[in-house]
Amino acid sequence: MSRTLQFLTLAVAPSFALAASAGAGQSAAQPVTIEYYYRLAPGGSSEWLALYKKNHNPLLKELMKEGLLKSEKLYTRRFHAESPAWDYKIVMIWRDWAALEEARNREPEILKSLYPNKEDHDEQEKRRWELTVSHWDDVLSDVSLD
Repeated sequence: MSRTLQFLTLAVAPSFALAASAGAGQSAAQPVTIEYYYRLAPGGSSEWLALYKKNHNPLLKELMKEGLLKSEKLYTRRFHAESPAWDYKIVMIWRDWAALEEARNREPEILKSLYPNKEDHDEQEKRRWELTVSHWDDVLSDVSLD
């Protein structure tokens, strides 16, 4: 298994596992909102963001075209905060729980079409994960106020 695939598995697999277990109590057709947090090595923000835009965001755009991912928004803090410490937060709204599994299955084919030079892509993704000090996902669940 390539190093990038190992990194992707470490980064994405927990989301799918969490999504599968968290989705058990929700309607299968309901959108799923997940916040992905990234804390980066000092001085690594610009490089990380450039690599994200070049190597990961195009995959997500393809998933949007296919209707699996409804939206993606990237945030950085406007003001300094000590806790929780993160540099970038990405909020994605998935079509439903099944879309997460479909995306996982579609990812290798989409990456192959987007990046014919797999070794180059893998090295750049490896670098992006080297810049990532910590990463976590929060799967959100709506709470009715009625």
